[in-house]
Amino acid sequence: MSGTLAGLLAMAYGAVFALFGYPIFRILLPIYGGIVGYILGVTVVAPDYPIAALFIAIILAILFASAAYLYWSVMIGLAGAILGYGLVTVIVGAIWPSATFIPLLVGLTGALVGFYVFIYAKDAMVMVASALNGAMIVAWGFRTMFYPGSMILDSFTIIVFVLMAITGLVVQFKYFGQQQKYSQKPTEPTS
Repeated sequence: MSGTLAGLLAMAYGAVFALFGYPIFRILLPIYGGIVGYILGVTVVAPDYPIAALFIAIILAILFASAAYLYWSVMIGLAGAILGYGLVTVIVGAIWPSATFIPLLVGLTGALVGFYVFIYAKDAMVMVASALNGAMIVAWGFRTMFYPGSMILDSFTIIVFVLMAITGLVVQFKYFGQQQKYSQKPTEPTS
C-alpha cells in the first residue's frame, strides 16, 4: 500500500473517530480489544508455529474483545491513567530534564488522577479521548502522506493535530455533550 493511500485512509478514519468517537465508542472498544489480543497472541507464540500462533491469537482476540466490552469502565479508567501519566511525565521532564526518578513518581500521581477523572466524568472523557486519538491518527496520516519515512515531528503535523483535536472536541461536545451513554444515570427517588 502506498504512503499516499495509507495516509488518506488514516486521515479519513481519524477524522471520523475525532468527530464521532462518542457514539461509536462501544462499537470500537471490542474491535480494539480484539486487535490487542491478536497482536499479543502472535507475539507470544514462536514464529516456527504459525498455526498455533493463529489459534492462540484468535482465542486471545476473542477474550480481549469480550473483556473490553464487559469491563469498559475499567478500560476508560486505564486510558485516563495512561494519559495522566504521559502528560505529567512529559511536563516534568521538560521542566526538569536532568531528573531521573522524579518524573516517574510524579507521573504515577498523574496516572492516579487521570484514572479517577476518567472514571468520574466518563462521558466527557470518552469525547476527549476519542477527539485526541482521532486527531493523532489524522496527524499520523498527514505525516505519512506528505513525509513518508520521516521520524521528525514537523510544525505542520502539530498544527494538523491541534486543529483536528479542537474541531473534534467542539463537534462532540456540541452534538453529544448532553448525552449520558456511559455514566451512571441518577435514579429518581420514588414516593
